[in-house]
This record gives sequence, C-alpha cells and structure tokens, in this order.
Amino acid sequence: MEVTNTLDLTGVRDVLTEAGSLDLDFDILGKVATIAASTEKSLTEVRAVLAEWDSFSKSLEKNSGVLQGLLWLLLGDLDTAEGILRAEKRTEWGAYYLVRILLSKNRFDEAFKAAEDAHEKFPENTALTCLLIEAELRLGKTEVAEKAFQKLKKSPEGSDKYHYYYRLYQEKMGEYPEAIEECRRAVAKNPHYAEAHFRLGYLLDLYGTEADEANEDAVSAYEACVKVTPIHTNAVMNLGLLYEDRERYHDAVKCYETVLRLYPNHARARLYLEDALACTRMFYDKDMEKKADRQSQVLRVPVSDFELSVRSRNCLQKMNIDTLGDLIMKTEQELLSYKNFGETSLLEIKEMLTQKGLRLGQGLEDKGGGDVPAGRNPLEATTNPETLSKPIEDMEFSVRSRRCMERLGVRTVRDLINKTEVELMSAKNFGMTSLNEIKRKLSDVGLSLRS
Repeated sequence: MEVTNTLDLTGVRDVLTEAGSLDLDFDILGKVATIAASTEKSLTEVRAVLAEWDSFSKSLEKNSGVLQGLLWLLLGDLDTAEGILRAEKRTEWGAYYLVRILLSKNRFDEAFKAAEDAHEKFPENTALTCLLIEAELRLGKTEVAEKAFQKLKKSPEGSDKYHYYYRLYQEKMGEYPEAIEECRRAVAKNPHYAEAHFRLGYLLDLYGTEADEANEDAVSAYEACVKVTPIHTNAVMNLGLLYEDRERYHDAVKCYETVLRLYPNHARARLYLEDALACTRMFYDKDMEKKADRQSQVLRVPVSDFELSVRSRNCLQKMNIDTLGDLIMKTEQELLSYKNFGETSLLEIKEMLTQKGLRLGQGLEDKGGGDVPAGRNPLEATTNPETLSKPIEDMEFSVRSRRCMERLGVRTVRDLINKTEVELMSAKNFGMTSLNEIKRKLSDVGLSLRS
C-alpha cells in the first residue's frame, strides 16, 4: 500500500492518529516530525497531546509508544524519550530512536549494542544501518564500518546517506577537506537533507580554509538547514553566532528569538539573546576596532623574532616572557632586578619596543595600574605538559567560545590558562556565558585562568 501521500494533514492529533494506523517507515515518521515541530502552535499542541496521552493513545491502533517517544524527543526531553523508547527497543523504529538518543548522549557502547541488536533483526532498514555505522566509528571500529559502507553505497536509498556518514569516517581520520566534500555531495543529492546541511556548515566553520572568519559557505549551509522542517535548533543557534561574527546582530537576535518561541526554556538561547541584544545597543567604532586588532597582533609577536643578545634572550626566557605583550607588562625596575640583567640588556630591549611603538610598563597603564600580575599562570609549572599541549578543540567548547579564543590566538590549554578574565572579556562577542563555560571546563580538569 502506498503510504507516502496518506499524511496530507495539518493537525498534530490528526497526523498522529493517521500514523497510528499505518506500518511506520522513515517517510511517515519524517512527516510526523515535520508537522509536530514546525511552528510554535504545533509544539504547543504536542505538549497538550502528551499531557493527555493516556486518553489520546486509545485512538491509536498501534505505534503508541514509538510516537510518544518521538514527541518527547522533538521537545528536547531526551531522558523522558529514552525511558519510553526502552520499552519499544524490540520494534524497528523504537530501536532507531533509542539509538539516536544514546548517540546524542555520547553513550557509544550502549548505542552500539542497541544498534547491533536492531540491525540483526531489521537488516534491510537503511536508517538503522547508518546508526550502526556511526556507533562503530564513534568507538573507533573503522575497519568494521568500512565494510558496512560498501553495502550502504549499493543501497538504492543510501546514496545521500552514504556520503553523509562517510564524512564521519573521514572526520575520524582527520581528513576534514574530504569530509566537507562528502557533505556537499550529500546535499547535492538531497537538498532537503537537514543534517547534511548542518554538518556542512559546522565543518566549514571549523575547518574551512577561507580567510574570512565566518565564511559565506558556512552561513549558506546553515541557512539552507533552517529552511527544512522540522527546524534544526542547533543550526539556528550556530547561524546566530555566525551572524554576530559578521556584526549582523539584529539577524542573530531573530535566530535566538525563533528558538525561544519554539522552546521557551532553552537556556543557551536566552543567554545568547541577551548578549546579542546588548550588542545592538552598543556604540561600535570600526576604526577603533581595526586599530585594536592591529595592536593585538603586534602584542602577540614572539620576542624570539628579534635579534637580541644571548644574555637578553636567556633572561627573558627565564622570566617566562614570550611575547611583546608579556614584555610591556614589565617595568624597568623589574627587569633590572633580575639576575644578570643589566643596563646594556635594558637599552637593547627598550630600542626593540620603540621600533614597535611600545614601551616598558605600557601594559600596566592600559589596565589602569595596580599590582603587577604574574607573567604566567603558576599552574603551568605543576600541570602535565601533555594536558597543557592539548588543542582547544579537544575540550569541546561552544562555537561562540571557540571563535572568541581564536581571535585571541588561544590554540592550546596552555594558551588558555595564561589568559585572565579581563583579557578574555575584551574579545569581541565574548560574554559571561562564554567565560563561565571556560571556567567550568577548566575546573573539570583541575585548572583555572591566570589571576
């Protein structure tokens, strides 16, 4: 029986009742999701239906548990959805949504076991095959996944999915340009493939090679994603961040407001909205910003780039002075008080700073004077060097925090812990949300920012 056109309905209750009388497939469930999570009104109706589920479900001939779990999943309540779908894990689509939830919670061992069991029972379900491949890759089972890819590639409905999931394999191998191209192939074959649009935007944002911070392709990919229903919340959020990077603050506000209309309790959207609204009210001098950017680049120049005498270079190294920015935080008296540092070295360094329009102690004046801060974070001396060398990407910061750190030249954990709260907050679009996130993640590994 042809079921694709049987769901030409607009009400949430109607579409659920219709789906409850059919044998479920990917198209039916996709249309349920589209109708149930497309507008503020439809999500309100979803909440009302769930509130009276015991009575409403009596009108369903079958699929009650799967549909109930799907609705909770659409509302973003993964815990409730998981509890319901565990009772449906022996059904084809109950298992599918359960595995999706376990993957999103990074419980990869459980996801692999559930996907493997479901795949054995429903070997022809391409969607389950894809989730099994993802679970295998998340666990590092790349050779096993490779075999599954060949089967998926031959599947008549697997061409776009093959490209989308093969990019995950390439991501695991660190082949990001290739992963980007696989995402492009996936959306070329299926322009309505929201997840592929989202991942394309995400990869371009992180690993795109264009000089522009928020390249046009990443923005376009997210914009294409948010046009597909149901609305991809993370795509809307990330698009808002990219709009902020381009100083399109009013567009960013619209993104966060869209998320809050659909999900009023979305804490991150509320915080980002406050930051974006603050930016719309802020006086912004572009010439001043460009001047500050140029100065910031000068301050990041390593002192090792200059032809200093061996004595001066060794003294600066022992004082943990790596950049011009570190150097202007020192006074003449501090340098002269250091062992073996004499007037000759002082004159040499002052001449070097003059060439760059800088002087000793200037950094203290810029910060309003006060006590002289330490050049480096004391935690650096007692922390495992491998931890300090870890790339910032490994700590899984939000897009906003990561982009702000990129502007400040923060590439590793060592770079990060040697920043103060003031230095981080001085970065464009960096607010309390990002600061609290960084402090929390550092605290989780026993570290903190420089005081």
